[in-house]
Amino acid sequence: MIFTLLFACSGEQTGAPAPAAPAATTSAVPTSLLAQTWQVRLAVDSARSAFEGRPSWTAYFQGDRQAALTAMAGENDPVGLARMHAEFAAMYDEAALLAAQSVVQVYGVDAQPTDPVEVQYLLGEAGVILGDSALRAKFGGCSGSTNALIAKRDAAWKAWVDAGANGSTAGLLDGLLVPPSVAGSAPGLGPVPTYSLPEQTPEKLAVASADLMAIWALARWHESQAVGGVAPDPGAQLLIRAHRVPGDPTPASVTVPTPKIEDATLFLGPYTTGGDLALAAELRNPLTAPVAVSQHVQDSPYAAIIQSCTSAGAAGPDGARPPEGANPAQAVSVDCVIDQVAVFGTAVQDAMATAAGGEQTFHRFFADQARAGLLRVAADAAFAAGDADSGGRLRLNAIDRAVGKAYDPLFVLSVAAWDAGNRNSVRATEMVHTLVDEIPGLDVARLPLDALHVRLSRSAAPGVPMH
Repeated sequence: MIFTLLFACSGEQTGAPAPAAPAATTSAVPTSLLAQTWQVRLAVDSARSAFEGRPSWTAYFQGDRQAALTAMAGENDPVGLARMHAEFAAMYDEAALLAAQSVVQVYGVDAQPTDPVEVQYLLGEAGVILGDSALRAKFGGCSGSTNALIAKRDAAWKAWVDAGANGSTAGLLDGLLVPPSVAGSAPGLGPVPTYSLPEQTPEKLAVASADLMAIWALARWHESQAVGGVAPDPGAQLLIRAHRVPGDPTPASVTVPTPKIEDATLFLGPYTTGGDLALAAELRNPLTAPVAVSQHVQDSPYAAIIQSCTSAGAAGPDGARPPEGANPAQAVSVDCVIDQVAVFGTAVQDAMATAAGGEQTFHRFFADQARAGLLRVAADAAFAAGDADSGGRLRLNAIDRAVGKAYDPLFVLSVAAWDAGNRNSVRATEMVHTLVDEIPGLDVARLPLDALHVRLSRSAAPGVPMH
């Protein structure tokens, strides 16, 4: 078996028992719903025959998504290929959000009179990504730039804003990508995604920056590959929506009942069922978030658990009440979710062992995906309810579980984007630097993040470490 062999070679301690749950805690997931998880359904060796032994899934398991994308293109698996493109689209969306948040912090919140004139263009780009009309109004401020390319792009985006900011942006992305020449490969960046901009000082010191639309263009290209065709895969669409940024043109409507989601969309991923994936997608959209949990308790183990840990303003097991500004009817108890993570993970492993006729080494890894995924989605539910404190605590717990084979670059980028918006450049910088070699084009997002780190370092009080 491929997973047994891979784990044996990895040196990881896979046979360790799952964390024990408190004796008084019982699972909020009914047995019938537990049986629907991909972990339990694919615990039987014969059920994984569509995945094992294939170069694409071997590369994916090993964390090489570029190799997985290329291999998937040659394996006649349209659903698997759509998933790869959807994950890349989502990663680039999160990277674009990271870059936009960094630009706003550096050149908006911490603006300096010596900043290059062209930062108005960068703020306008951030407005496109964030769906912020006030920031988009910054376009048009670079007509006098000595950088002819920025002046040209700035004028084009200004015309788009003046026309209502709701038309196609495809033409505005021309020249940013190099089309792939080999099937299954991804585009590269064009020759001008970065700029050297002069500060408004006598010395005119150069500031390195990047065209945020380059990474936005990468997201849109992979999205077109993921959802294009005669019969677009609903799983790929939901994966992209689960990481939707405010300015993303992807439509985001309520999807109830949940469409059939293929195993190739869920396998080795953080969502145990199609209902989990639909829940994550709907929590990302402010229009659907308020009813997302209640609408998926029948097909999403995560929704069942989150609802069981949600109270109408009553104090949770930790004694904490929802903070001011949170929706008391949707307040999520952090301690309850953490308890349920332990119980649910153990239940998944036990059900897998029963289905397979005994424990196997990869069962722990499969169950760890469920443990980490539950924390991620529960954090999203807390944030959607306006409870940033609980959301942050749950997300930090999810970060702690993103190790080894459970390390997911898509989740890591989402955390880095969150950090940038909260002016935590240290952890975000560390995360992005570990991914630069894995995700082509990520340097575009790293440049504004590095600028944020430098600016915060300069303004930090004496004795405050910023590196």
